Amino acid sequence: MHTLLRGMFSTDIPVLHFVNRFWIGGAERQFVERLRRHPAGFRAVVGCLEASGPLLEAVRALGHEPEVFPLHGSMMQPNTAVQIARMAALIRAEGIRVVHSTDFNTNLLGLAAARLAGAKAVISRVDLGHLRAGFGKWHRRAEKLHARFADLVVANADAVRELCIREEGVKPENCVVVRNGIDLAQFDAAAAKGLQAPLPLSAGVPAVAVIGNLWPVKGHRTLVEAVSRLPAELRHVRFLCAGEGPEREALTARIAQLGLAERVLLLGHRLDVPALLSRAQAACLCSSAEGLSNGLMEAMAARLPVVATRVGGNPELIHEGENGFLVPYADADALAGRLMALLSAPEQAREMGARGRRRVEAELSAERMADGHGRLYRRALGCAPLVPEPRLRTA
Repeated sequence: MHTLLRGMFSTDIPVLHFVNRFWIGGAERQFVERLRRHPAGFRAVVGCLEASGPLLEAVRALGHEPEVFPLHGSMMQPNTAVQIARMAALIRAEGIRVVHSTDFNTNLLGLAAARLAGAKAVISRVDLGHLRAGFGKWHRRAEKLHARFADLVVANADAVRELCIREEGVKPENCVVVRNGIDLAQFDAAAAKGLQAPLPLSAGVPAVAVIGNLWPVKGHRTLVEAVSRLPAELRHVRFLCAGEGPEREALTARIAQLGLAERVLLLGHRLDVPALLSRAQAACLCSSAEGLSNGLMEAMAARLPVVATRVGGNPELIHEGENGFLVPYADADALAGRLMALLSAPEQAREMGARGRRRVEAELSAERMADGHGRLYRRALGCAPLVPEPRLRTA
């Protein structure tokens, strides 16, 4: 085993962190942050289903070489049982006490391996159970089932916790909120490279950042319609859409149809989000469902005012008129109106952005997230009572 020798010289309690792969997404970025600020008294072991993706090098830079448990396709085949048995063997060999899984596949497999090896199973829930590409109704039923049987469910927002309890039958005492966190020192260092970030944006041209993969749930179609309704005096504003996904073709066609090719820019995957945000004057999120959005948190860390939909955990981050505005989902007119309000009042927008940054510093730091994970693991091991994360003040 890659990690066995290192574990022989550590008295910290081993925790297996299990992720699908190291792609670009909110859950994957937070996985890296979880490793970067691992709680004291616990040692991280990393497992994955596929050792691929742009964030793999960041994990290796932290000193972790992932153990790989490849599925080679569907979980409905004998190989799945083989990989669960291999994972259970790793758990026993490393003396792992807690398995902390991250997404649908790893929640299911991690729970099975933990049960087989006698470890505690902590599964993650970071969204509102919305259907995703390749994610059908049976996946949702399986998600509900394994949430009930895990030792603890960790949610990233109050809205997600409430859904797990209300719709999935998770006992309230077994569902814990640990909010995402941002390493502000690292974020600020990355943002300082903003002037060197390659962007199709001329100096002095105002921009709105839209961070999120091009999935239907992210609502980019509403964004495009809203941009087409902005007044003539704001036609010089550029909308920088960082992310990739199955909506690209439809969005490209509609952007061309509305004559917005110079105004709505689909930038694809970006590894320089902090730098991109440093070049913007505002941010926008149009989702139909969210947990605790990393895109919103990063926009707040970058001192940007935000227009976001009033769904999921968004109201836990954006307070109406304080650090941004909230609009109904799929309401292009409301979105255009709030974007116009921000872009037409730059001084007010800067004040909103400063208030958002202060909220991140006070409530969403990486240190606070690490403390939350430490409490979570101690609770899983029966070493401490459940100490709930304080609720964020909502709009």
